[in-house]
Amino acid sequence: MGARRELVSLLATAARGGGTHRLRSPWVRPRRLAAFVYVAEQYGYRYDGIASHPTASAPTLLFRRLPDAAERADRTARRHPDAPRGGPLPGMRPGRRRLVPLPEVRPEVELLFAPFLLDSTEESYARKRRRHVLITVVLWMVLVAVTGAFSTDSLSVYLELVLVVDGVLAALLVTVLPLSRAATRRTRRRADRVLARAGAARPARRAEGGRRTAG
Repeated sequence: MGARRELVSLLATAARGGGTHRLRSPWVRPRRLAAFVYVAEQYGYRYDGIASHPTASAPTLLFRRLPDAAERADRTARRHPDAPRGGPLPGMRPGRRRLVPLPEVRPEVELLFAPFLLDSTEESYARKRRRHVLITVVLWMVLVAVTGAFSTDSLSVYLELVLVVDGVLAALLVTVLPLSRAATRRTRRRADRVLARAGAARPARRAEGGRRTAG
């Protein structure tokens, strides 16, 4: 249902002749989002950056209309007339899992998605995500301390509860943050390799609002 809804929204933007289309990612898995980036291009809209820098894990993507958008949309509509109604999407396997690329288009999907991976892992954006995680864990630690004060009968039990639970949360935080940084570095290296193999230039760094900046 998610893919159909987002495609209908994209087609509505195209019918209005809109120069941009915004997508707040409804999918947790980056691969599915990458597949939709490919689908959007078949209808004449190319990924052009993150439209904002939200603290949530699902960013808002900005798509810009291509000069030949009308021709692309007409050609795709003829080949996939049932796509907006739940039929197969361009370049995707038929079936319930609609955002699974066919083997022959998978390299192109990765190439189209590589700029998004670089945008979403840019340091200022990643720093906001880490800050969000830090604030969330600290709030949980405070909540444990406050609720424990009302639910325990003695000071020793209270201290034991706080030390154990908050200690686990702190250890989790200390473990997750370095792992997150390492995963970010791997993602950026992989995206760089995809662009390098295709001879594509690395996209310029984008500021908030999706505008390109010198970097």
